[in-house]
Amino acid sequence: MRSLLLLIEMVVLLPVSLVHPFVGVLLWDWIGFMNPQQISWGLASRFPWALITFIFTVTGWVCSPTEPKRVTVTPLIVLMVLFIIGITINMPFALSTPAVEYDAWLRTTKIFIFLIITAALLTNKHRIDALIWIMIISIGYYILDQGGASIVTLGGHKAFGPLNSQIYDNNAFAAAVLVLIPLTNYLRLQARYPLIRAGFALAIGISFLTVLASYSRGALLGTIAVAFVFWLKSKRKLASLVALGCTLAAILAFMPQKWWDRMYTISRYQTQGSAENRLYIWRVAWLLAKKHPLTGAGFHATRLPSVIYSVVPEGGPVLEIHSIWFQMLGEQGFIVFFIWLGMILFSVYETFVVLRLTRNSPDLAWASDLARMGQISILAYAVTGTFLPLSSWDVFFTILVMISATRMVVGRERAAARVASGQLTWHPAPVVGRFAGAGRAR
Repeated sequence: MRSLLLLIEMVVLLPVSLVHPFVGVLLWDWIGFMNPQQISWGLASRFPWALITFIFTVTGWVCSPTEPKRVTVTPLIVLMVLFIIGITINMPFALSTPAVEYDAWLRTTKIFIFLIITAALLTNKHRIDALIWIMIISIGYYILDQGGASIVTLGGHKAFGPLNSQIYDNNAFAAAVLVLIPLTNYLRLQARYPLIRAGFALAIGISFLTVLASYSRGALLGTIAVAFVFWLKSKRKLASLVALGCTLAAILAFMPQKWWDRMYTISRYQTQGSAENRLYIWRVAWLLAKKHPLTGAGFHATRLPSVIYSVVPEGGPVLEIHSIWFQMLGEQGFIVFFIWLGMILFSVYETFVVLRLTRNSPDLAWASDLARMGQISILAYAVTGTFLPLSSWDVFFTILVMISATRMVVGRERAAARVASGQLTWHPAPVVGRFAGAGRAR
């Protein structure tokens, strides 16, 4: 039945994406974030839906008479292009096996190319909101599934993400949920009716429960950081403190003793094998970056004992690099690392630009809310990602594209308002560069 539903949905929506390519963007992200084919079985699970959607969307975008064909050149887009060029130049020098290197390169390249297309089509608030809804629905399915299982088992169930995805591991899934909680809160802030806002508040509570139900110690640290910044960013600090405090207290009281025993090991990290392994693989990644500063060792290179032993003669376990920072540094070298880091730092800067531009602008309050929540999502990724191999996670970089799109929409809205007030004369050609998206005005 699931297979039939998925097949019908794709047959209906793929032609629509030829006429309205942004529908293809939403469809691509739904397939990439939720992996519906993994839970559908049957005939529909065997089709390469992501590739098919990519072809339909790009074709629709190129042929559409109304959609913009020109990608506005922003610093984020420039950095994404440089990132693609960087990992492509590094590929021939990779120490990992050619098949592994090529597969990872192809997957990463497709993600960032489609992110650039997404940036071109993310032209207004309605599309930004639609993309957020797709992200919440896609991961929300697993939040309800895994959080519900935890409730039924009185906290005994360990939460995992979708099969064969970057966030299947319990630690990665917890990080993903934490990154998306601020976006759920953004939708709550935009809701008009109290009942809907209450529903979003309940969803946030279940999300926090799912994070802790992952039994991830890194996620606990991330939860503390996210809750604290949530409180700092809230407009009504006393009410937020009470709400967050009561929610987390109720969840912690719900968790069983074995969860507390697991969290207690944080204070004894010196004796924990997983902590020692992380410190060990971080050292390996740093040594690989020093030995290959321009190109790194390649995607998943530390899966090969020969690569490990080339920098650690005494040997050690063969592991993935569990840290977004060390993973990008060890696998791609310093140049690509700083390009990757630049994308994150520039996005943080853009959130502050949006907050400054929307100050005392009630019509743009939504953008201010999204910028504040975007800051919390970036923090959640930075904290939890310190212990996880998620340096090229598509959901996170989609959030960065949304932040950049919000900045451009705000620029256009402010320029249009100034034109309407007679302060400027309007020229329809887009501005390319720092103030992209505001239109050419003088």
